[in-house]
Amino acid sequence: MDDKLREIETEFARHEVQCEERWKTTFNRLDDIETKLDQAMSRQMSMGGAIILFLAGLVVTILTTMG
Repeated sequence: MDDKLREIETEFARHEVQCEERWKTTFNRLDDIETKLDQAMSRQMSMGGAIILFLAGLVVTILTTMG
């Protein structure tokens, strides 16, 4: 019985180590994904602002040439 208990304890310790490493990997990947999403959002906001300014410029140009 003691041998079986030691074997289970060893397997459980090995399992804990593997799970801890997997969680570290998962959290690192989630951090990378979050960084990339923040960068994408920043680019989208910049492009949206540029498009709005461009279209506003077109409207101003059209209104000044018509009047």
